[in-house]
Order: sequence, then C-alpha cells, then structure tokens
Amino acid sequence: MKIAILGSGPLGLEAALHFDQLGAHVSLFSRGELGGMAKRVNAFASESSLEECWGEITSKHGRESLGLNIELSDIPSNEEYFEKYFRPLVEKGSQSIIVKPGNVERVHKRFLSLNEEVPGKSRLHDLFRVVYSTDPEHSILNQVESNPEVFEKLGEDVLNSLNESVESFEDFDLVIDASGIHSRANPIGPSQSFALNEEKLAAETKTFYGRECLENYKDATASSKHIVIVGDGHLAALLLCELDMWLEEDSERMVSLVTTQGQPFRDFLAEQENSTLALMTYENIQKYFEKLQIARRKFEEDLFKWRDLEPHIKAKTPAPQEPKSQLNLITASNVTSIDRLLDREGIFVTCETTGFRSGAIESEEQISTFACDSIFVCTGHKGGSSLATGLQGVAGASAEDYSHKEPGFYTLNGCLGGKNSLANGIKKISLIEREIMNFFSRA
Repeated sequence: MKIAILGSGPLGLEAALHFDQLGAHVSLFSRGELGGMAKRVNAFASESSLEECWGEITSKHGRESLGLNIELSDIPSNEEYFEKYFRPLVEKGSQSIIVKPGNVERVHKRFLSLNEEVPGKSRLHDLFRVVYSTDPEHSILNQVESNPEVFEKLGEDVLNSLNESVESFEDFDLVIDASGIHSRANPIGPSQSFALNEEKLAAETKTFYGRECLENYKDATASSKHIVIVGDGHLAALLLCELDMWLEEDSERMVSLVTTQGQPFRDFLAEQENSTLALMTYENIQKYFEKLQIARRKFEEDLFKWRDLEPHIKAKTPAPQEPKSQLNLITASNVTSIDRLLDREGIFVTCETTGFRSGAIESEEQISTFACDSIFVCTGHKGGSSLATGLQGVAGASAEDYSHKEPGFYTLNGCLGGKNSLANGIKKISLIEREIMNFFSRA
C-alpha cells in the first residue's frame, strides 16, 4: 500500500511515522525543511507556550522511538517541543520513508473524471496522481555545479531552460493532505471575500496573509511606523503580543486592529480563557488603554495651564497636542478597500462600521480612511483542500472534515470541535487509520 503524505509539519511527520510502522510504503512531500507552520511559530515566538501537555501533542510511537522520558502532564514551550521531540524525531526518521522535496501542485485521479465510476468497483480502483514541481537549484542545477565540464557543451539556451521548474508526478493508493489550513488564508474583506483593489494591490504592497505574516514580520517591522492587523483570532493575538516590544521602542509607532466584533478578541479570550497568550493579549490591550488615559489627563492639565497663560506668552507657546493611542482599536468594522495614491506614500485602508453590530459606538454607518505601511491579514483560513479540486467532495469540505466523498483521500489538520490544535490533529491520525482499515477485509 503506497501512501502519499502532503506536508512536512508535525502532523505530516507523525502520520508518516505512524503508517510506516504499520507497514505502508510512505512518501512525504515537503516544500522545504521539515516543520511547516509550527516551525515558523517556533522561530517567531519560541518562548510561547503550546498550551497543551506533552501527552496530547506527541504520539506514543514517537516518544518510545526516542526513549523520551518526560512528564506527560507538563506543558512545553514551542522551543522545548522542537528541541526535545520534533527535531530528534526528524533526525531519527525512518529508512523506509521517502522524503520528496518539492511543491505539490494538485492531486487527481489518473483517469477518472469527477462524476465517473468504475463499473463494479469503487473509485479507489483508480490510483491517485500527485503532481509536484521541484526547485531546479536543488536538482539539475546542482549537477551543473558538480559536473561543469559535462554541461558547458550544452549551450547557454539549454542551461537557461534548466532554471525553470518542471512538473513531475507519482501515483499512490491513498493520499493524506497534511499541508494544514494555513495554506489557504482568507482575503481581507467582508464575508471572506476580497476588498476593493485588494487582488491588484496585495502583491504590490506589504500586505501579508496568514503564515506570510510570520515569514515577513522582520521586514515589515523594520520598515514600518504604522501596522494594521485585520482580525482577532489566535494569529492576530500572537502578532499583537509580539508587536508590544516594537511599540515600546518608539512612541511614534502605531498598531491599528480592525475587528468585526464589538469587543476585540471577545471570542478568542472566551475560548482560550486561561491560556498564556489570552492573558498576555488582554494585558496588552489594558496597558495601552491605561497609557492613553494617563496621557489624556496630562493633556487636559497642560491645556488648562496653556489657556491660563498671559496672551503675549500664549501667542508664543504651542498648544498641547491631544494624545493618540499607540494601539488603535477599530471595532464592529470591516475593511472594504485598500488604495495607493500617486502623491503620498503608504497603503490607504478604508473601514466601514455598521450600527447593527453589538458594540458599535453609534447606530449610523461610518466610513474612515487612514494610511499605514504594512497590513497583517488574520481573517482565518478556508476549509477543504486547494490541491484536490479534481476529486469528489473535497473542495467544499469543512476544515474539520478528515474523510471525504472521494475514497482514499484524507485531510489531516488540527481543526476539531471549533478549535485548531496539535492535539486534535494527533487524534485524527487514528481516525484516518480506522477508515483505511475498512478497505481491507480479513482473510
């Protein structure tokens, strides 16, 4: 039985080791180094807690293969998880698991169309075809460097053609898509749709989506004075807490948070009530609110003093400037447009507020536009699989679905019961195994 695992994060690796142990021939497709989104979070905020205990986020097989002696009820940080468990597990690996570097482009059946059936058999009779592309720098071009005398005779046109990635394919009995929900970030606008001009300007501006926010965080913070976060889920909370130090370094810097909720992070704080990240998020919001209140009281005192000055002194003394909060909360609102102007720098964000939402300040609709330098879009992710539009019942599936109408194709992520976590993903591996075993009858 040949199984393809798409994705190289912790869940992809756990699934590969799990089915390898059961005797399957496993190929693990990886775009880069093993680790996926979890590795990005670790590099971004290694000291943050995983909020789940060792026993929930590791498999029994993984612990036993490493001889890992830990207290299963302890909760590790991202760094502890990677250094004590994930990294050693990658290094140990398995001689029988094939790791294929490359980007999976799509998955479909070899011959069957979407609505076609095999007479007298299930669609599982036809193999899955996994189409992937490889980076030429890690394949053919390495051979050019190691054997220049062979390739120098090919000519410049041939060598230039080697710089282009080439699609390849391999066929499998079963496919598990462990690429994760973070590969399909939602746009910035209402109803998980694009805002005006978003599709055109996103690539031309510092507008980042989902995991791109972590990958481009250093560049965005190094070149920005005003950063906008759209959304108020887990990723937005993580970014806001990390930006706290960035704000502290320069009082001229600002973060604007746009949320459809009347109270920022209301749902996140309720769901993650006692988590470290939730507590830090709440404390940060309170801190900047209190700083603004202190600054406003000082402003009022200075304004009264300025008004009491003698006219000739008052004329030479600038009036006190009303303070602005470094954390600007734009609630009950949607981003409906992003723009650029020919004569001004920055990205211009237009927000619309509706009065029917709970927490709206006024009953009437309001529109405001302001400039910023970078946008972090944290509006969630689409369910299903963008890789498998050529398979039955996959494209429109919920993010929580691990089994689909297409027999033999599975989605492995951490979404379960309205929560996304590594522990939930570990649970799904055994559920997928159970479904696969249903295909085989006992002799």
